Amino acid sequence: MRSKRLFVTVAITAAAMACMAGTTSLSASASTNLPASASATGENTPQPGGPLVRPSISSDVATTTTTISENWSGYAVTGKKQWNYVTSTWVEPTITCPGVADQWTSNWVGIDGYNDETVEQDGTFAWCGGSSDTTPKYEAWYEMFPADSVSVFAVHPGDIITASVSYSDSTSDYTLTVSDLSTGKTATDTAACSSCERASAEWIIERPALCNAAGTKCFITQMADFGSANMTGDEAQQDGGTVKGLGSFNNDAIDCVNPDANGDGGFYSLDTVGPVSGKSFTAIWQEPGTTIPITL
Repeated sequence: MRSKRLFVTVAITAAAMACMAGTTSLSASASTNLPASASATGENTPQPGGPLVRPSISSDVATTTTTISENWSGYAVTGKKQWNYVTSTWVEPTITCPGVADQWTSNWVGIDGYNDETVEQDGTFAWCGGSSDTTPKYEAWYEMFPADSVSVFAVHPGDIITASVSYSDSTSDYTLTVSDLSTGKTATDTAACSSCERASAEWIIERPALCNAAGTKCFITQMADFGSANMTGDEAQQDGGTVKGLGSFNNDAIDCVNPDANGDGGFYSLDTVGPVSGKSFTAIWQEPGTTIPITL
């Protein structure tokens, strides 16, 4: 059943700013467990963790106080001071694959991307693969968007995942670490980004984009059926402040939506994001939506 039908008046964000990746240190080798089309031909490669995509419509019939996005769901925090740390822990959800192509979901934490065009982030994604799109597959990754994401190791449903992004004032570097506590695998990337604003921190369940090798044809995927996803231990820190839980900040809920097919400016929700409870929240999948062309 489609719920929370919405009307909005916001516009899509601007083009991405440049971000320069730095050195990389990995304790787990990069994974090759990607879709055959991605690993063999470079077509339809995953691009998780892009900036929040705000629907663009001409109707001004009504607005909603909840931030809506065509690719993100979860929570974001902003403030006058810059953000230098964000972290979360989750149990990798089990996805259900009905044999439909281009169904994905991704859990991640990050800095930036809510109101600007870089995102420094890491997490996991899952997709429906195999020749008949019925085989669930799971990966850990990190990314300094708009640079490409890097898949680092395979994960499994039920694994306990923890991810963090931190910024050092002394080195001006970002450190991105994603770990599978169930298997002991860890990947860490250190990178510099002179244009990154550190304007927000996020805890996100996303339907990512897929792009061709040239990056000229991209689309937001359908949202894979992840059942429910609980992101806990959600903490962040601003410059000069202490590490605090998500509930201690003024936080913005984000609803992942899909445009109605009838073109009347309405949207329907793809998952339900519950309220923040201290340092955690839960999202429950509702429906996959449709693929949406996008320019990254």
